Amino acid sequence: MINKSADGQYNFSKFERITSKKIIEKLFHQGNKIIYPPLDTRFYKDSHEDINKILISVSKSKIKSAVKRNLLKRRIRESYRLNKNILSNTGYSIAFVYISSELTSFKIIQDSLIQVLNKINVYEN
Repeated sequence: MINKSADGQYNFSKFERITSKKIIEKLFHQGNKIIYPPLDTRFYKDSHEDINKILISVSKSKIKSAVKRNLLKRRIRESYRLNKNILSNTGYSIAFVYISSELTSFKIIQDSLIQVLNKINVYEN
């Protein structure tokens, strides 16, 4: 079991979620795109933000059952929570869109998310 560190590294607060429609539109219209199945990731860097913010989406047309959609969102959120320290800079807005039509294991989601976060680091540096 992973314990929370003193600096709050493993926290995931409500301030780290994207809720603004303007940010969401900017993310999908002007953001960069990385695809590592089962995740389609959109991101952009906002110099005014001091924390990274994320959005998680699982399409109802791909996954019909709400229980399974929620399970996948929890898996993506947990994977991000455990690996968000990979991002070296702050101010990113990131959208994780689940693109597979099948239920995927936590291990596969985590591996894909780690590759995406590493690619974002390389992209900006």
